[in-house]
Amino acid sequence: MKILFVRPNKDTFGFKPIGLSLLSGIARDCGFDAQLFDTTEIDFGFVDNTSSGESAKLFRPVDLASRGLVKKKIDLRSSFKKALSDHSPDLLVFSVLSDEFLIATEISKIAKEAIPSLPIIWGGKYPTLNPEKTLKQCYADFVCLGEGLDAFREFIEALKKGDNLYKIPNIWGKKGEEIIKNAVRPLRKDLDSLPFVDWKIFDKKSFLKPLDGKIYLSGDHMLNWGCPYHCTYCINHFYHNMYKNKYFMRRYGIRRIIDELKSLKKEYNLELFKFHDEDFLMRPLENLRELSDTYRDEVNLPFVIETNSRSVTKEKVELLKNMNCVSASLAIETGDSKLRKILLNRPDSESDIIRAFSLLKDAGIRAVSFSMFGIPFESRETYSATVEINRKANVQYPDIGFFYPFEGTELREISIKEGFFDPEEKEKAVYQRNRPALHFADLSEGELIEMRNVFVLYVKLPKCYWLFIRRSENQDSLGVRLRKKLLEIYDKTIWKNDGWYKDDGLKDDYLNELEEIMAAETPAAAKKL
Repeated sequence: MKILFVRPNKDTFGFKPIGLSLLSGIARDCGFDAQLFDTTEIDFGFVDNTSSGESAKLFRPVDLASRGLVKKKIDLRSSFKKALSDHSPDLLVFSVLSDEFLIATEISKIAKEAIPSLPIIWGGKYPTLNPEKTLKQCYADFVCLGEGLDAFREFIEALKKGDNLYKIPNIWGKKGEEIIKNAVRPLRKDLDSLPFVDWKIFDKKSFLKPLDGKIYLSGDHMLNWGCPYHCTYCINHFYHNMYKNKYFMRRYGIRRIIDELKSLKKEYNLELFKFHDEDFLMRPLENLRELSDTYRDEVNLPFVIETNSRSVTKEKVELLKNMNCVSASLAIETGDSKLRKILLNRPDSESDIIRAFSLLKDAGIRAVSFSMFGIPFESRETYSATVEINRKANVQYPDIGFFYPFEGTELREISIKEGFFDPEEKEKAVYQRNRPALHFADLSEGELIEMRNVFVLYVKLPKCYWLFIRRSENQDSLGVRLRKKLLEIYDKTIWKNDGWYKDDGLKDDYLNELEEIMAAETPAAAKKL
């Protein structure tokens, strides 16, 4: 029998979802032929930036187009109908994130029009949050709630045998107008008995990941599963409730995961790993020490991680360095301590954040901060606090993106209740990282976008430039000229020094040039400062 997996991706290249990779491995284990329809290459018209204002370069650029990593205008209907014809699947399996449901719905509709009898099952975050809506409005016949690896195996084995598909834990199904609901089984405790991830279904472009100006053949994996935190902007809080507070951390045995990583490295000629653990360092020190030594001795590929500042210690950073970690990303979210603690329910303090980035810098590990802009109650003051904490932490690469109130999160409900977000506003129905989703009485969408565009300049340039940066947020003729000069200064003093500020002795000259630009404008324009 044949399974056609569907990945309704609207975003970037260079990532192979862990869930799909495991499902494909399970399908092959069960004797199914597995193929993938992936929309990553399709240009759905989502614009990265709605502003004409330029922003500072943050990461070293690579020529993605030369490797074919570009979006294309492809007709979704004809492309998917061809995939149906080519593969003749017995089952369509969708893995759907919250901002992918519109694309997934359209593909499901095309499938039902072409082959009404073809069964369709959705899994992932969106159907977990919206099982009834998915069955009633998205052309799905079945949905899988929560962690679905064991449920998927049971489902496809029942399909192959012709057994009842409507009594499987985690699976809901539609019979006419009736929805058959089943309970969610406990979380799987043992990860070691899972098959290795299967990447045979993915296009070669899914292995190409840019990092520090190069493109690597990369693999994606996750060694720790789960997250103990209850951040209000994250779906993990929903999972904690769904599993009745038994949503616990699990991890592979070290021997088991090292064997898999070695196998993947050899089979796919990998040059880099990205580990997608919610917090890679959330493990006992002795466990990390054994992992570090074994990985260094038997795998030793450079890798990148995400972690939490509270998990970062001197000993753990030394072990990361030992095992060839080259980059770590840490979320700061907001510099306003009250919003971070009370609104976002983040446990990390300012001292935690500063200490973590200092330790990573001392170890020579590339560190990236992520700040979330445009959260409820955002203001010029909270924005300034986020700039300041990135400066205090001396972050090498201060990244920033707009907050989106995803379904199933506490912060979505707060955003709606406080009047910041209208769930009926169709143009805000899909997450776009470079566009604000919330509305603020004192900050327009254009102002928010330009504040984001100059964020890196505020963080990385000396404060003597701040007056000019602020004026450049207004992208009239004066603002455009100032921004252009500021970016030139940034390129000379920061960009060419790998993200670290280096005084080239020309600061007074730069300031004179900026003042001359200001003086050349009319008094009316100057008053806009």
